[in-house]
Amino acid sequence: MRFKSLQTLKILLFLAVPASFYAQDLETLPKIISYTDQVQVKVHVDSYLENYFISGEGMDEELKLATNNDLRLTGLFDYKIFSFSYSFTPGFLPGNDDNDERGDSQYQDFTVRLFPGQFVQEFKYQRLKGFYVENTDVLFPDFFDNEGYLLFPDLKRTFYGGSTSYVLNPDFSLEGLLYQRKWQRVSAGSFVPTFNYSYARLKNDFETYTGVENNFDFSLDVSYYYNAVIEEQFNIAPYAFGGIGTRMSTYERSGEEYNDKESNTYFTTEYGAGIQVGYNTSKFLMGARLNYKSLSYTNENDTSLKDDSWYGLFFIGYRFDPPEKLRQTTERLGL
Repeated sequence: MRFKSLQTLKILLFLAVPASFYAQDLETLPKIISYTDQVQVKVHVDSYLENYFISGEGMDEELKLATNNDLRLTGLFDYKIFSFSYSFTPGFLPGNDDNDERGDSQYQDFTVRLFPGQFVQEFKYQRLKGFYVENTDVLFPDFFDNEGYLLFPDLKRTFYGGSTSYVLNPDFSLEGLLYQRKWQRVSAGSFVPTFNYSYARLKNDFETYTGVENNFDFSLDVSYYYNAVIEEQFNIAPYAFGGIGTRMSTYERSGEEYNDKESNTYFTTEYGAGIQVGYNTSKFLMGARLNYKSLSYTNENDTSLKDDSWYGLFFIGYRFDPPEKLRQTTERLGL
């Protein structure tokens, strides 16, 4: 019996020693690993969809406007406190080349991000052109049977915007979760308030006049993220957000038959949720995300518009040491 007890004790000690070393590592090593001294390049492919639902007095059904873009391709470059990305919708991706039925749509998006301390600062430029009425068969069945979808090929949307976020919990890394510039070693969560501000211009040329809409948006969101570290190289992170804001809008018609202008102020609400899974090593990273967002606003005349967007995203990336000239330049700048 004594022999068996000694054997059991040895086995327990053998199992306990690695566990104790791992616990020691968690205590002595940093909770967040930073890769900002390395260059990181990534590629995103996502099913980003941006739809517009328009309803008002005298309309029995919402008008659903959409672009002929099913998949978006994004290239990203990260180094030090800077992050740059460019997105477009190339025709070789499935679902982006159905021009005969849904019209030709163009999409461009350029984004710059900065990460000073616990802040995340973002600036974005976006341009869309070419929309179609997705529910043409419901609103205009006779037209749909004869002509197909109702198209607005000249409808353009230009967007300039930004956001400022602050991470309340210093042990949680938002730039690690959303941008893979760092890696969380210990599970943590945080509330993240975000102030959003943007200007958007929509313009369409009709036969006898031109319509232009200008929108100024301001909103305050509060998000909650939780990054659960499943294994040393795997994580899963659910999140949710909601917010309120205001939109100041003007619509002007000018041409042969019309020359008028209308102004409205809207109260806006938005909400959304998502989940992300990721895999990370010191050089290689990949993951996927599912996200949904809904923005709605109503004016004093009960005219409402709802903007829904949702997407599934897959990303893959690689990190490497910076070129010597790039490293020297950032050092001279004190970055």
